[in-house]
Amino acid sequence: MLHCSNPYYFLLFVIITLRFVPEGKKSTEEYFREICEYDTRKLCPECFPNLPKCDEIFFTPLSGSWSNIVNNLANAHNAQFGTFAGYSSLAVLKRLNRDSTIEQLLRKFCKIRSSSDCSWTDEGNDDKATEFLKTSILEESRVDGCVICPSSNKEQSLQRFLETVEPKMNNLLKLLIIRTNVQPLLLTLMSVGSDFFPVPKLLYSFGFNTIESYDGEPLSIFYDYPLLIRMLIARELIKAAISFTVGINGFRFLLTDLNPDNVVVRFGNNSSEMFVSFVDLDNLIMVDSLADGITHDYNYHVHTKIDCVGCFAYVQADICRYRNSDLNLFAICQLLLEDTNGNSLKGLLNGSRSKLPDDPTLSEDDPAASLHNLLHECVYCRPPACRNRSLILENILNIIDINVM
Repeated sequence: MLHCSNPYYFLLFVIITLRFVPEGKKSTEEYFREICEYDTRKLCPECFPNLPKCDEIFFTPLSGSWSNIVNNLANAHNAQFGTFAGYSSLAVLKRLNRDSTIEQLLRKFCKIRSSSDCSWTDEGNDDKATEFLKTSILEESRVDGCVICPSSNKEQSLQRFLETVEPKMNNLLKLLIIRTNVQPLLLTLMSVGSDFFPVPKLLYSFGFNTIESYDGEPLSIFYDYPLLIRMLIARELIKAAISFTVGINGFRFLLTDLNPDNVVVRFGNNSSEMFVSFVDLDNLIMVDSLADGITHDYNYHVHTKIDCVGCFAYVQADICRYRNSDLNLFAICQLLLEDTNGNSLKGLLNGSRSKLPDDPTLSEDDPAASLHNLLHECVYCRPPACRNRSLILENILNIIDINVM
């Protein structure tokens, strides 16, 4: 299904894409070379002072149909599956510039400068452009993409993040990536050090495109698997929620678009081994826990479920007053218990193959009943009468470990 917030910009994207495809047959190498050249020589040449070798993008889509290439590049994740030279497994190509966001930003920047034909730099100086992009990233009304907290001193937090990731990349490019899709910077940051994050491996990038490892099938197809398998998956999801909350280098990552399509799963070498990977990190709140001036310095934010049919609701301003939040822990509990409509039959651990608590054949010692009760407590408790969610998840992990060993 195509995702497009504005038909005009989707049409513009298709025109930009198709203008590189002549009437005759064109190889995938030519297609990706011209996309690369458009990004690096027309859209933002200032971002790429060392021009990449656009004729050395050895990615081969699984589908040879040009219509499928365009459709896949225009879908919700702007993703195309294929193979990448030198990598033995499948790979995923992602177009970061969804809905021509960078073109829109450039037009807005030029309008502010009262120029119909301008670029990101003025005589080689990009100071005005970087200030414009910082203002856009830190805009108070922004609720999608990468939102930076705390509310106070967030300019310093953004600067600290710029200095933390990809030191060899210029700030103009980093700011455009943060504003369009922060995932490549996060994948790079999460790949260093001893901390493990369940995310894809960044294999290659060209222009505003990345090639990442293919890490498995969508979580949504596992909802009808036996309960034992789903418990193994749940264990990895809980560990991941904790990892993102702890974060790295003082930055905590609170996922605001957690759903079964943004997580993939693959089996390990034996039946008791499962791996999960969070493949869409575009929408999140990045909390700088080392920042000065945080309102609630010694407490952490406790999320309360907000009624919102078919959506995941939270109060961003509340989260940004704290150094830490249990939003990820709540989100994982909700994913395991129910869907965003509150239907517990559609939770990962309460699917069609699980016994439910109102089943008369259910014994008190049945793990499904215990899991359901703990998950219900995790999702529906209301502060201050709310047990620490990390302790609830610890109880859940204990039940899973007992039953899967």
